[in-house]
Amino acid sequence: MATLKDFRRWAKRQSHRRGIICHFYIKQRDGQSKQKQYYDKLDYAHFNLLSDSKSWLVKGTTGHGITSKRGKRSKVPCLNCFEVDDLFCSSLMRLARNGNDRFELGILLNKRKLKNRFDVIDVSTRRPTPLPLPSQCHMYDNARSRMGVLNPFNFCKVVRVEVPESELPEVPIARIRPDAILALLVRRRARKAAIDRLRDKGLEEVEVFGLL
Repeated sequence: MATLKDFRRWAKRQSHRRGIICHFYIKQRDGQSKQKQYYDKLDYAHFNLLSDSKSWLVKGTTGHGITSKRGKRSKVPCLNCFEVDDLFCSSLMRLARNGNDRFELGILLNKRKLKNRFDVIDVSTRRPTPLPLPSQCHMYDNARSRMGVLNPFNFCKVVRVEVPESELPEVPIARIRPDAILALLVRRRARKAAIDRLRDKGLEEVEVFGLL
């Protein structure tokens, strides 16, 4: 089974001249009725694994980033991701050491490939002056406000993929092409099932790391 050292070596090799970003799917706590805006519902992860499609369906969420001068938040739907770099790998190591069963799955994507179809934003943590319009608020972030469920990734570099509206009115859903899917991070017990399912879908080249 792949170790964290194996993952770090793989990430450095794969990120050369392309970049890797990771989007996490996280369980809600019992009784938590309102979905947080910085991650998609876990149902999407299960749907994508069970679907016969090689593409990966994602749904953008709004309200990311800082607020505008008038206190409004961004209405631009985004897929919230982290840059996979040394800090991310160290954070993944802390997650593995401390444990957190709310992290169910992570999808690792080819950043360069995504830029061919989507607007990909490297989020800035510098507070802009003057404050931006609501349509630009998702381009900025306050790292110190990222507390709670995403620990220990709170201070990792954030990358947001703008998700355009689909054919369904006001539903920002898009398909990630299979050539942009590099790997999955899964629970250790789910690794074999994920590998088998990807093989059934014809995605044998997608790596699976049981590190959550």
